[in-house]
Amino acid sequence: MSKIYPDKGKTYSSWQEEYKSKLVTAEDAAKLVRNNDVIMLAGGINIPHDFSVELSKRAEDLRNVTICLGLALKLYDYMQPQYKEHFRIETPFVGPVERMCLDWKTAEYIPVHLNQLAPWMEYRKPRIVGFGVTPPDENGYMNRSCFGGLVPRPSIANAEIVLAEVNSNLPWLNGDDLRIHVSEIDYFYESDATPTEIPEIPITDIERDIAHYIADLIPDGSTIQLGLGGLANAIGYFLKDKKDLGVHSEVVQNSFMELMKTGVVNNSKKNLHPGKLTATFCVGDKKLWDYCDRNEDFLFTEVAYNNDPYVIGQNDNLISVNNALCMDLTGQVGAESIRHRQYSGTGGQVNFVTGANFSKGGKSIMSLNSTYKDKDGNLKSTIVPFIPPGTIVTTSRNDIEYIITEYGVVNLKYQGVSQRVKKMISIAHPQFRDELNFQARRIGWI
Repeated sequence: MSKIYPDKGKTYSSWQEEYKSKLVTAEDAAKLVRNNDVIMLAGGINIPHDFSVELSKRAEDLRNVTICLGLALKLYDYMQPQYKEHFRIETPFVGPVERMCLDWKTAEYIPVHLNQLAPWMEYRKPRIVGFGVTPPDENGYMNRSCFGGLVPRPSIANAEIVLAEVNSNLPWLNGDDLRIHVSEIDYFYESDATPTEIPEIPITDIERDIAHYIADLIPDGSTIQLGLGGLANAIGYFLKDKKDLGVHSEVVQNSFMELMKTGVVNNSKKNLHPGKLTATFCVGDKKLWDYCDRNEDFLFTEVAYNNDPYVIGQNDNLISVNNALCMDLTGQVGAESIRHRQYSGTGGQVNFVTGANFSKGGKSIMSLNSTYKDKDGNLKSTIVPFIPPGTIVTTSRNDIEYIITEYGVVNLKYQGVSQRVKKMISIAHPQFRDELNFQARRIGWI
């Protein structure tokens, strides 16, 4: 590489000349990293793969490098426990890779709402920002693709070095927020790495039961938000007879694609961005990426806008559907940890719960499997008198509305504690209702 730092003042006769001038190898890009750096990398399939591989090869040469990323789909060598003195990961997302890193003490979870990534990065001040992009179009614009909306524009503007991995396997997602010009990048390298697909999670019988109840709460013409996983796919199945649904959601997954193909989701009744499915990022497989590629029925925006509760609430009849891991009898939601162990993240749950409360005719729905099995195979209730010690409360009981398990639906909004307790017991697994009643009476709630 002929230079260590980009010549930001240089002028070029064309974007093609500029692109060629900034083109380096992934190995040279990794050499830009130095001790004590803070680096922000995009998440998911937009984490620059070749850079991460080459950076791992430099692990022994570097110290105290902090990498801010989320939802890693590959375990890179620099994440391994033997390099904990060399690299430190900070993440507001927790998936399987992050869980391993948390156990190894090579990563630390950052509690933050999803719409607050920009202020977090303003605090961390990354010197290098890196992400995957599509190849340039005829005007020199690239697309930041599936996870680009999670890399804040201010972080790109303020970074000393902006690095892009150019990969023709990435889809071009509609939305000006995701366009970025060759002139805004300091270094490029080209890659043909195959993006990691996330297969659809199979639907369980319990999820089918819960999805049936949820579908009954979604009238024609509503705007919906769904999360990831089997439940979202199950809900999609039960919405096939609905009409004129819209979507304002942080994530697009395969179930939305199927609803759009059948015309159930046409976004015609939305107050905000009518005719467009609005979202920030896209998680799925090649079938979904091909469907989203240059599809103008979508509008992808940065998360600071998409997940702003005031923006969400501009849609009338906004119905937010989120998941819980456990709940107490008064309505507190534990959705991200199993006791002290971080299992997922806060994500956009509170953003959309709040947005639904702002929406005229909006509804906030929290779904919960009534039981789980412990490590010995014993059946346990997820509805408990008190949140277990160490468990993080994700959503306050003050903001909770509809709660759904496979045993029914209750509405806790504006209900007193005794009414809440009785309603929560009514949707607990029948095996545990007597004990929950006994505990509630012993405490004095009923």
